[in-house]
Amino acid sequence: MPTNISPCKDRGQLMRRVGFRRETTAKLIRQAAVSMIAQYGFKAASLRKVAEEVGIQAGSLYNYISSKDEFLFNLLKEHLELMLADFERECVGIADVSQRLSKFIELHIRFHTEQQEEVIIGNLELRSLSPADRAVITGMRDRYSAILTDLIRQGVDEGLFKAEDPRVTTFAVLSLLSGVCYWYREDGRVSQADLIKLHVDMVFRLLGVGAAQDAAPQPTARPRKPVYVRRRRYGER
Repeated sequence: MPTNISPCKDRGQLMRRVGFRRETTAKLIRQAAVSMIAQYGFKAASLRKVAEEVGIQAGSLYNYISSKDEFLFNLLKEHLELMLADFERECVGIADVSQRLSKFIELHIRFHTEQQEEVIIGNLELRSLSPADRAVITGMRDRYSAILTDLIRQGVDEGLFKAEDPRVTTFAVLSLLSGVCYWYREDGRVSQADLIKLHVDMVFRLLGVGAAQDAAPQPTARPRKPVYVRRRRYGER
C-alpha cells in the first residue's frame, strides 16, 4: 500500500524517538545512582544495582556512565556550578550588600531543600574523590564560600554588620544554612518560604542586625520523594 510518509521523514522521527529514549534513560540512571549513593554511600553503591533499578543490562550502563568515580566528580561539580551561576544571575543589578546577602541565603536554602540527595552526597563523599578531582571541587567550594565572606566583609566595612573574623563567620553561617538538607521535608510543619525567612533573620541577627526586611519570595518547589539519610547494607530490612 502506498504511503505519503517519506523514508527521510521516517528516519527523522525514529532518530527523535531514539534521542528521547536515550535522554529519558540517562535521567533515570542519574536519579537511581544519586539515590543509591545517598542511601548506601559511594563505596557500597553498585553500578550493576543501578542498571537493575533502571531495567537495563549492566553493560549498557557504560554508554551513560564510564565509571563510578567520574559520575561522583561530575555530580559534585555540577551542583557547585549551579549554585555559583544561580547567585551570579539572581544578583544582577543588586548593589545593596544586605539584599545580596539575603539572596545568597535564599538560594542556598532553596538548593539544599530541593536537591537534598545531591547535597548530602557532596557533604559526605568529598573524601571519595581522587586527589586531583578533590582539588577541583575544593577550589569551587572555596569560590562559593568566598562570595559569602566578601559580603560579610563588605557589610562590616560599611558599618552594617558586626563580625570579628569574616572568614570564621562564613563557616558558621554555612554550617547553619547547610544543615537543613538533613531534616527538611516538603510536607513538614515549616514551608520552604518560611524556612528561608527564618534563616535570613537568624543570619542577620548573627551579624548584629535586626530581622531582615523584604523576606524571600514564595518558592516554586517541585514534587520530590523523601530522602533517607541513614545508610544501609544491601539486603538489610
